[in-house]
Amino acid sequence: MDTSLYVNLSYQSSLNRRLELVANNIANVNTTGFKAERIMFDQYTFQSGPAKDVSYVIDRASYTDLSTGSINQTGNQLDVAVVGEGWLQVETPEGVKYTRDGRMIINSNQELTALDGSPILDQGGARIFIPEQAQSVDISQAGTISVNLEGEPLPIEIARIGIIDFNDPQNLVREEGGRYTGAAEGFLKEDGSVQQFAIEGSNINPVKEIVKLMELSRAYTQVAESSNDIHKTKKDSIARLSKNQ
Repeated sequence: MDTSLYVNLSYQSSLNRRLELVANNIANVNTTGFKAERIMFDQYTFQSGPAKDVSYVIDRASYTDLSTGSINQTGNQLDVAVVGEGWLQVETPEGVKYTRDGRMIINSNQELTALDGSPILDQGGARIFIPEQAQSVDISQAGTISVNLEGEPLPIEIARIGIIDFNDPQNLVREEGGRYTGAAEGFLKEDGSVQQFAIEGSNINPVKEIVKLMELSRAYTQVAESSNDIHKTKKDSIARLSKNQ
């Protein structure tokens, strides 16, 4: 049995999957807190004939690269970068979701929210309200939010941002916009840390990803051409056999 075409197709399929992931990584190079998606492959070998092993490429799974992105200073008092492990909680109509995007605003109800209006939650899972009279907002490394009110000599603590972690973050389900849902329940990270006036960039190295994209594109083209050659050879062989009969 000639398995060359099947081997090529399995390799071509794996290359196509890798191309999709790399292209998505490049598209999100400027997405705040974005984590690169990688893929694991395995090799399946079986004997198709006497002393002849055939190998197929198997797409095992994709996984999230959880390494920290660059910390970028913004000067915005409502921006925070999560330092180390952990995730911010945002409340959505579909339930609580998790993100590393610490760009926050105060809405018309004085709630602290993500840019899309999803409320940021505190350690108890409640919404955070910033007093309308607040002249400034201070966020400590521990995520404690304090405000300075006119007429008050000292800052007043009003809440502490909830940082959530998971025993196995790889089980988080990736969604649009750099958000995730928890396949398993997370736990409050008591030693969670944030940096005010900063946000975390993506952990994508654009140069490496572009080089990888070029290499994969070249390999995909070569495999496609090889498959076409194999198909043509088989077709020509069948045509010659038909003429000889």
